[in-house]
Amino acid sequence: MMKNNIIREKRRLVFNFKRITPKIIRDLSNIIEQEIKSLSTNETIDHYIIYSVDATDNTSFESQSNEIFTENQIIESRVVRKVVMRFYTKDNSKNIEVQMVHLINDENSENFISVSGDEPNWVNGVLSRLSEIINNAENQSKFKDRFSGWIISAVFVLFNVEYFRLVHFEKTQYELLATLYVIGVPILSASAAFGLHAYIEKLWPSVELQTGPEYLQLATKKRNNMKWLMATIFFPILLAIIYDVVKSSL
Repeated sequence: MMKNNIIREKRRLVFNFKRITPKIIRDLSNIIEQEIKSLSTNETIDHYIIYSVDATDNTSFESQSNEIFTENQIIESRVVRKVVMRFYTKDNSKNIEVQMVHLINDENSENFISVSGDEPNWVNGVLSRLSEIINNAENQSKFKDRFSGWIISAVFVLFNVEYFRLVHFEKTQYELLATLYVIGVPILSASAAFGLHAYIEKLWPSVELQTGPEYLQLATKKRNNMKWLMATIFFPILLAIIYDVVKSSL
């Protein structure tokens, strides 16, 4: 029975900018399993446990055992978008919930660890062990927040500077066509810059679940492609400007 006269402590840890691998998922579930085993000495305490996995191919899996996260099984064979772990005793004396969601921007704090219970020492101890695992996860780059805007702006400016340097417009009978070149190209390049920024947003999710075969991990693949794309666009323009500066100084 639930003991209504007891004040329970609840702690919640929200995390962001992390890359969650299958090992991190298994380590988190192992801590919950340890807490379940600690209940076995007291047969009067009933408990509930559920592990769930939602994949991007619209398949979902549930289990009352963390064998759902067994190596080379579900989370290594499918790209996962959400993992949830819930454990609580029927008398509500111990509760643990872990949720991890692959999100571009986690504005609603959907990635969290929540621990509550009758004993503050137990609550703080379990939360500390779980948060240590999250802290050991690889940090997600904040490139999209810190640098992407500057780099895209630089490419936009360099492109238009080089474009107007190379293309000379004279007043002719095709004045409308010339006007389109003068106005249209900067507008199109600005539109491309906005599109590129939106594309980059998806390459560095706030929380990235790195599950499934490597060739299916789209964020990683697209980041590698982006490096080549930026090198192809940015460096030729930059080299052309450097060449012009050196040439004009001679």
